[in-house]
Amino acid sequence: MTSPLLFNIHFPQGLLSLWLQAIWSAQVPMDQPGVTRRLVADAGSGILFNLGVPVLIDQQEFQDQVMFQATNQRAHLIHLSSGTDLIGVRFQPGMGRLFQTKLAKQQDMTGPLQTSEFIQSLLVQLKYCLNTEERIDLLDKAFYQRVSSMTDIHDPVLKAVELLQQSSRVDLLDALPLSQRQIERQFQHRLSMSPKYFQRLRRVRAVLLALKEGKNHTRLAELAIEYGFSDQAHMTRECQLIAGITPKRYINRKLLP
Repeated sequence: MTSPLLFNIHFPQGLLSLWLQAIWSAQVPMDQPGVTRRLVADAGSGILFNLGVPVLIDQQEFQDQVMFQATNQRAHLIHLSSGTDLIGVRFQPGMGRLFQTKLAKQQDMTGPLQTSEFIQSLLVQLKYCLNTEERIDLLDKAFYQRVSSMTDIHDPVLKAVELLQQSSRVDLLDALPLSQRQIERQFQHRLSMSPKYFQRLRRVRAVLLALKEGKNHTRLAELAIEYGFSDQAHMTRECQLIAGITPKRYINRKLLP
């Protein structure tokens, strides 16, 4: 059965990829039924531009045309009704808060990110774009131009995130020129979580992505060891806690026609 959801995604390259995971678009035509999707926690944050009908996230309705999505620490259910027309940017872990801080300094901004001149200007321009490709191109160029003057390749949080995504060993952070307490403080400020919780979250996400790709459907015990869990039961508990679904339930829902 073909999904009524029209989804497009663009993965930024070069400098912009340090800040943004993706630029995406989601639409549901007026003559199609609504859809519900699970948003797996990824420790990222984002900005959502809503050019259509209100959206439901965990049964709560959001009508704002611009919404800043805080760091995602657990799974959410989003319902997209007929007439949905969304486009957004997804920041890399820890970079959304940094972007907001630096933008506030550049534009002498005292209110929330949604009210900034930069974001409001983008909202107006997006309304005049004729198609999805133009919208994505607009956001790609606008954010690239904006972050060009913000980037610090020696950002300790960026380095820590990179290390934790490459390995399950938290002790690798000892290689950074910061104390454990400083790293903890930086993570809490930028991601609202500890390095250990970040690692737990990314590990669960990796398991669900592997299952989505059809990997080890019948060998969950082996999958648990591969992704750093002590055993299958440990993996099941973590997935239930962070993603709101066990690996077996995730597989069964994925295999439904």
